[in-house]
Amino acid sequence: MDAYGHVNNVTQLRLLEEARVRALGSPTHSTDAPTTPGHLGISGTVSGVTIPAIFADASTTTELLVASHAIEYRRPIPYRAGPIAIDLVISEVKPASVTIGYVIAEPDGSVAYTLAETVIVFVDRTNSRPRRLSQEETAAMSDVIRPAVPMRSRR
Repeated sequence: MDAYGHVNNVTQLRLLEEARVRALGSPTHSTDAPTTPGHLGISGTVSGVTIPAIFADASTTTELLVASHAIEYRRPIPYRAGPIAIDLVISEVKPASVTIGYVIAEPDGSVAYTLAETVIVFVDRTNSRPRRLSQEETAAMSDVIRPAVPMRSRR
């Protein structure tokens, strides 16, 4: 909570990170608690969409580096005892990066509080340099690309 009684903006960024890690996998999967769902901590589906195995398959040789965040706070999130929903989509796949969009909202979708995007870069662990996605990885991602979240900055 911030001084105004709302969920702090930094806390919201942490919620986005948690949603991303649950969707794409944990970089610390080998030391995570055994209750972490899925192979390498990766959920089987996100918003009903099956996540391609490229994130899990690449995790032994590749790190996922956050290259940028864009966040638009539409409404303050008031204190609550109940859950909040975070919808996550993969909206763009480029040769060496993936753009992930998020909406923090009421679980029933009635109020959208925050919209955000994160660009993730694939980095080769051996040389610490960005690497291009293979043709197979790009093809696997093509089936899960969804429309980008409606950020005001795109208008």
